[in-house]
Amino acid sequence: MLNKKTIFTFSKRNPHKFLTGFTLLEIIIAMFVFFIGIMGIFSLLTATMRSTKGVVDNFKASQLSQEGLELVRNIRDKNWLFYQDWRTGLGSCASGCEMDYNDTDLSNWLNRNLKIDSNGFYNYETGTNSLFKRKITISQDGDTLKVKSEVSWQNETFTTIDTLYDWYNQ
Repeated sequence: MLNKKTIFTFSKRNPHKFLTGFTLLEIIIAMFVFFIGIMGIFSLLTATMRSTKGVVDNFKASQLSQEGLELVRNIRDKNWLFYQDWRTGLGSCASGCEMDYNDTDLSNWLNRNLKIDSNGFYNYETGTNSLFKRKITISQDGDTLKVKSEVSWQNETFTTIDTLYDWYNQ
């Protein structure tokens, strides 16, 4: 049996005896733990990118839906400027209409995708097809108009609803 003095003496004679490196098994385990950590980070990044794309699409749809309401408000306001009935041009959209910022009037809904041009504007005439379709429906409810603008894409829909009044002649 070795005593403390013997161990000390033994170590002194061969100081590198107890300073060995990592074993192959320890290296493999360390690489495995490192690999699992890296894979976790990559899966988190992938999920974040997918989620970000969904948020961006939802934001674009909300803005396109709001634009649909604004286009209808512009027709109402134009009617007031030209001393016409405020509902002129807004009565034939119970089954759906479409319009973009280039148009002056609503037209029948053709279930078309909006196109995005080189300047980033959405329209129906020029550019490449986007994911989005916009349908504007208008129904009369007494002295008000109920306007609904629906933007759909990849099995999702964003809807904005507003009520328009004839506040000019009130």
